[in-house]
Amino acid sequence: LACSRRRCMAKSRARGASGGGWLSGWGSIKCLALAALLLYVLCFLLQPLEPPPPVLSVVDAAPPPRPAGQAAEKGRAVVAATDDEAVEVPDTSGETGAKTGEDGDEREQHVSGAAPTPPPPAPRSALRPPAVVAARAGDSKAGTGGGKKLLVVLAAGLAQLEGSLVVINSAAKHARDPSRLQFRLVTTAADKDALLARLRERLAPGLDLGAVAFEPWLPRVLQLLGGKSSGRVELFSALNFAAFYLHEIFPESQRVLYLDTDVVVLGDLPQELASVDLHGQPAGVAEDCSQRLGKYVDMDRLKKKNISHEIPLELLAKKKTCVVNRGVVLIDTARWAALNITGAIEALVRAHLSKRAGPLWRSGVSQPPFLLAIAGRYTDLGAEYNVRGLGRGDIAPEEITHYKDKRLWRPYFDRFLKKCEFNCCAGCKGWAMTPFVSPLAHRAKILHYNGRLKPDKAGRRSPEPVSPPANNLDATQRAAREQVPLCSCGDQCLQEAAADA
Repeated sequence: LACSRRRCMAKSRARGASGGGWLSGWGSIKCLALAALLLYVLCFLLQPLEPPPPVLSVVDAAPPPRPAGQAAEKGRAVVAATDDEAVEVPDTSGETGAKTGEDGDEREQHVSGAAPTPPPPAPRSALRPPAVVAARAGDSKAGTGGGKKLLVVLAAGLAQLEGSLVVINSAAKHARDPSRLQFRLVTTAADKDALLARLRERLAPGLDLGAVAFEPWLPRVLQLLGGKSSGRVELFSALNFAAFYLHEIFPESQRVLYLDTDVVVLGDLPQELASVDLHGQPAGVAEDCSQRLGKYVDMDRLKKKNISHEIPLELLAKKKTCVVNRGVVLIDTARWAALNITGAIEALVRAHLSKRAGPLWRSGVSQPPFLLAIAGRYTDLGAEYNVRGLGRGDIAPEEITHYKDKRLWRPYFDRFLKKCEFNCCAGCKGWAMTPFVSPLAHRAKILHYNGRLKPDKAGRRSPEPVSPPANNLDATQRAAREQVPLCSCGDQCLQEAAADA
């Protein structure tokens, strides 16, 4: 700047020497003005910038001041209303910000001075969907008391108290928002009050629990009990058929999830199933092509006796039709009623029990007529929603072949299998393999302990991985192994099938 001023003054003197004296003063004024302008611009550019205000969560409009003398803590300020994971930015102000993460919990923030300046808006890609934001804020239309609720129904008496506790507790434990779950028990009038009271004593407070007596439906169901298709007495209970009447018991509910009392829930049921598209079908189930319908139902006899004209629904089942399991059924009540699925099941059971046509199935009680009526009329939820057989002692060779074909079976699992010798199903000795191995358990949403070897009847089993058996086991040890189903805990890991909800 000084050099520019000297050059400017030199030019002015030169003009004065050449006779431009009256311009000499004007030139000096212009030089001074230019110097002042340059000085002003330079000072403005070199002025220290004021530090920006700290980035704070919008949840606290007026945070409490820090007590006098308390030192500020180093921390990280977090922008609120982010996606699943909290977005962190360095806190250069030396003050502790509030953190709002996936679950919406907020830690108290301490700042001094004036009320905080609201943070800049988060980018669109970082914003939660409006429904999730409302849920975190306790909006009555979402989340707590909101989102889409799911009605979960169990059929149980006091004898199934422990199983009911496991189902309800595991479903609530794994739901991100348990308030979206409504639990109802279909039971007997004699057990209704006592069952509810005992459940409430042992479950977390705040769960939506209720019970309905099944007596109004007993006259119809009692006509369906009988026959010799199973040696398990509990399968001939009237409540074993309750799942087929849920559209009548809960007509105000558009969607009902029925669960057996021997399942353990590991998925977020309301998040995953409350709004899943059933594509116009009356039910969503887990398709299982490791077994075929012809294993349970005598399809030749069904055709020979011309049963189809007695059924108020066209039967779409074939011998090679994949099976599904009745222990986990997501029901569209309107479509179920419109197709008269229950009427078809009742007609099939009556034909099965009649002397003219029956027996129509080789094993099972409520499962075979359900398979016949629902065949071709369901949406597959995926095998992970009913990882079944965890109460079985043996596994059929064709099941193992199916899992291998689907690349779900690992060679490591073969090291645990022996041909059944002692605790075999009828006709399975020397053919079926033991123990039962579930290769899908480690990715399950719902574990199903169907079968006679449920954990509550065998005591608490070890959660630790097990090793392949030695080759020199005696008969007692081999017989004991056949009574302990195994489930996968990884590609190179098996453990005893133990219920831990």
